[in-house]
Parts: sequence; C-alpha cells; structure tokens
Amino acid sequence: MLALVAVSAWQRWSLLASSPFPLGVDGYFYPIQLRSLLEHGTLRYPAAPLAFWLMAPLAWAAGPIAGAKLGAAIGCAAIAVPMYGVGRRLGGRGAGLLAAAAATTSAGSAYLTIEFVKNGLGLTVAACALWAVLAALEAWTARRAAIAIAAVVAAALTHKMAAGLVVALALPAVIAEARVRGVATRRVVAAVAGAAVVAVVAGALWPQRFVSAVDAGGVTHLVSATARWELPALERPHLAMGYEALVGGALAIAALVVLIRHRSALAPAPRAFAIAAAALGLVIAIPWLAVDDGQGLGMRMRVAAFVPMAVCAAVVARAVVARTHQLVPVVAAAAVVAAAAIAFPGGRSDGEVLTHPALASAVMALDGQIPDGAVVVVPERHIAFMVAWYTGADVSLRPEPVPRDHRVRLLPLAFTGDGSPLDRALSDARKEPLLDPPLGLHARHPNGLVLVTEPTWEWLLARLPDRARRHFAAWPTI
Repeated sequence: MLALVAVSAWQRWSLLASSPFPLGVDGYFYPIQLRSLLEHGTLRYPAAPLAFWLMAPLAWAAGPIAGAKLGAAIGCAAIAVPMYGVGRRLGGRGAGLLAAAAATTSAGSAYLTIEFVKNGLGLTVAACALWAVLAALEAWTARRAAIAIAAVVAAALTHKMAAGLVVALALPAVIAEARVRGVATRRVVAAVAGAAVVAVVAGALWPQRFVSAVDAGGVTHLVSATARWELPALERPHLAMGYEALVGGALAIAALVVLIRHRSALAPAPRAFAIAAAALGLVIAIPWLAVDDGQGLGMRMRVAAFVPMAVCAAVVARAVVARTHQLVPVVAAAAVVAAAAIAFPGGRSDGEVLTHPALASAVMALDGQIPDGAVVVVPERHIAFMVAWYTGADVSLRPEPVPRDHRVRLLPLAFTGDGSPLDRALSDARKEPLLDPPLGLHARHPNGLVLVTEPTWEWLLARLPDRARRHFAAWPTI
C-alpha cells in the first residue's frame, strides 16, 4: 500500500514539477494562501482552512509554490490508504487493494492534483472519515467514536465537497446501525437535526468556508436539457476523465445486483453505506448532468466519480472472492489498474493548464506599475491570482464592487481579441496625449497584456462599434 502511495505521489510530483510555475487555472491561489499563512497566520482569501494547514510545513520547508505542489502530490496520492480501509471493510483485503488502486490511479484524482488541490485533499480526508465511521460502527468504542467524529469534522474543515460526501455515504450507515441497536428514532432525528443546525449556522456565518445556501443554489443548475452519453466531466474543453463516470455507473449497477442477490453478505451499516455509494455513482452517471461550467457542481461531481467507483468495485470484488474462494482475481485486477496508470502516466494529465513563461514575465513586469490604493480588475481567474502573487495587489474579477476611482483594468489578449476593435482602439489610445496611455507588459505582443486606467477604459469603450461596446462593457470573465 505504501508503495502504491509512493509511486503515485512521485508521478504527481513529476508532473507538477515539470513547470517552475503553478499548474491549473487556480494554481497561484494555493501559494498565495500558504504565503499569507506563513507570514501572517491567516489566509488571504476566506476558505476552509485545514488543507492549507496540512500543506504549511511543506511550504515552510520548500517555499509556497513547491510546498503547494508537494502537498498536492502527497495528499492526493494518500487517498489509497483510507480507500483500502473502506474497501477492506466491504470485501476483505483483495477488495481493499482494488479500491485503493482504482482511486489512486484514477484520472479524476490526477486532475484534482493539478487543478482543484483543496478538493483533492478534501476527498482524501473524507475517505479517512468514511473509514473511521465504518470502523466505529463495526465495533463501537469511545476511542473509535472520538476518531470518527474528529475525522468528520476534519472533512468539513477541508472542503465543502468532502463534507457533502461524508454526509451522503456515512449518514445511511449510521441510521442503519442505529436501527439495529434499537436506538429510538427520535434520538437519531434529534442528533441529525442538531448537526444540521450547526452546519446551517456555520454556512451562514462563513459561506466561503462551509456549505451554505449559495452552494445549495447550485443544485438548481445541476440538470441540462442535453444528454451527453459519453458522460464527460466538462463539455468545453472536452474532459473525458478516463470515462470514470461511465465505468462508475456500470460498477454501481453491478454492486446493486450483488447487494440484492446477497442480502446477508454485509452487516446493515456497511450494506447501507454501499447502497449509498452505488446511488451516488448512478447520479453522477446521469447523462443530463450539467457539465458546461468549469466551476459547476456537475463538473465537480464527475471529477470525483472515482470515489463511488472505487467503493462499488470493492463490493463487486467481494462477490468475486466469495465465488472463487481466492484473492487472485481481485489482486490481478488491482495490479492491472495500477500498472495501466503507471505505464501510461500521460493519460492522467487531462485538463492540464500550463502557465506560459511570457505571460508570467508580463505579470511580473506589473509589479510597481499599479497605483497606490488601486484594485486590478482582471477578467481571467488564472491571471488574477498571478497578479496577486507577483504584485501583492488587490484583485477583482468584476468591476462593480470596486469604486470607479480605484479601478485599473488588466486586459489579456484572450479577452481583447487579436485584431478586434478593442485591440485597434488600444493602439489608437497610445497616440492620444490627454489619456493615460495603455501600458503594454507582454514581450511578444504590444497588446498581449495591457494595464489601463478607468478613464482610458471609458475612452476605449466609446470608440467601439455598438455590438463590441456592449460585449466589453459587460466584462465577460474567462
């Protein structure tokens, strides 16, 4: 098991270390948070804090960028250990090995290492919580109960999806065990209601750290009118994520068949847990799930499809072992899964977003050019976090929250459009002596990355054709 974690962590680190810059759209977000944590003891941007505290020692030893990469590589690869524990409680050692191999070598897990690091660490902590809950329900002791409660709290402090996953899978198991033990229904309801009240209050007070009404609103955009039968994680750009949502759906059906045909094979609590995991796998495999938003709930669920997929694989493995009376088929399957991922690591870099050195140099050149007290309005998240990292300036994706006199706008070429009316207007603005001239920062294109003051921006808009003016005035974010 440790060998699997070590190999997976090394592969992830090798991918992340291939560039001196952070990878992913939100790549610079993590070093910013770690630098603030080391320098001030607080996060710069409000977020669930535990993931950053876990990475802080690595950031202290290797620097915020390398520390974030090391934390991502080790933390996401470490999901093998709790997934082995979960799988073993569902089907024995062979099933545990298969669950660990499926989760650790998955394309979804690799993507989280690159793009959504906090989410990836959250799923590792969530798997630890699920393992601890199953262990406590198997043999209830004060020590195991305390560990389970601490692990559940840790999941909530790491990521919103981690908290949701633990509730979705662990709650049915807890209810099933309570019924077996003869615990009064009112006690269970009271305990669940109490926990729900705490969660609602935490979400209301700290909506950017914990699940809140804002996140619940994302459920209303979870269904699309168009079916996508290949079940991608994201429509544009198309991210298949190893078709793990499709594989997970098939394994969910197989697991339900096993659970129905062998009702007494599992105790009530792990059986309820397995049914909940299969149900989640089927929900993720709904073809009408909306995956057109790179920050949407549908996309996040599809990327995390490997978790219920691994659980269902363990349930199916239990049936295989029971029928053949040997671990060989399951161990062989686990070896095939691990070997395939190790032999073809390039297939685990779907969705990789690299930072071009010229863009990084352009943002570095911005340091010292931003007026005191100004907020840089940037239409692209990737560049916004780069600006915050290299300059320390305040940034905003939207202009509305920033007072007019404090706005300066940063226009990347992907926003301006090479040869567009705005591109031509920027060149014309440099010839106007009464304007603050647009400041070009990019070495390869005069308008590759341009800083403009708000009066200059208004001058630019006034000279655009009506259609272009409406488009750019709306400030579409990328």
